[in-house]
Amino acid sequence: AGAKDRNSDVEKEKVDLAEDKLTKALLRGSQLCEQVENMVTFTVVDELVSGDAEPSSSVSAGRQLSSLCVRHAPVARGALMWAAELGSKAEFSQSAAYPTLAPSVLSLARIAAVHHPLVRPVSLDLTFVFLKHSPPDLSYQKVSALKEQGLRLLLWLATLGRAIDVFDTLAEKLKKAGTSNSGIDSANLRYFVAGVLEVIRPPLSVPLVRSMGTFLSNKTCVDALQSSYFDTSKKKALAELVWNFDKAVTAGREGLRSSLDDVALVSSLRAVYTR
Repeated sequence: AGAKDRNSDVEKEKVDLAEDKLTKALLRGSQLCEQVENMVTFTVVDELVSGDAEPSSSVSAGRQLSSLCVRHAPVARGALMWAAELGSKAEFSQSAAYPTLAPSVLSLARIAAVHHPLVRPVSLDLTFVFLKHSPPDLSYQKVSALKEQGLRLLLWLATLGRAIDVFDTLAEKLKKAGTSNSGIDSANLRYFVAGVLEVIRPPLSVPLVRSMGTFLSNKTCVDALQSSYFDTSKKKALAELVWNFDKAVTAGREGLRSSLDDVALVSSLRAVYTR
């Protein structure tokens, strides 16, 4: 009984130490978020800057915050919640610091998503908050560069198991708002789909085909991708992808994984993209 009690005490002490360490990390992460919010920019690194130890205060605020986000999922989640709240403020996208601070925030969202699967939905939501920004005082080139960074983050998330969420959210936003209020214009759609063609490969699941097909069937998307601005080689790659949709749905019918609605969806996509 004595040995069992000692083991129980040791385990409790370990739990208490872990809770204390996490509490301090959360507090420090909160302080760092307040610091970087008042900066023009901050450095984001995908590494533990102090090895196994917590980052030293002598390290820059951005590096400390990055390291804490890599190490602790709760800190990463908290940092992205802070960033989403910041990005939702109209004055932020109009501020002088926005052009340099926004890329750092999106980079932080990327490394948080890479290291912590449960943080990825928050990273997805944050990305769409930033994609809506179109500050009138910034040049079109600068706004496009920031949006392209956000779209690359969506591609990252798609490769990290959130593809259906990415396409479903895009389809929903285009259906509700088109390009006017979603913050995603035709050029952005072409950029995103060109990236999709690089990272999405068969075999494809029926749920993924359904999700991507709904996105690609949106009229705004169709118009953007049938434009002469979308490279011919990309159009051929898109047609090949649609044929792979067809194969997936046909195979799915044999196992009752796809429905007649799926068949109709892919048939309509073939009519549009494989002519």
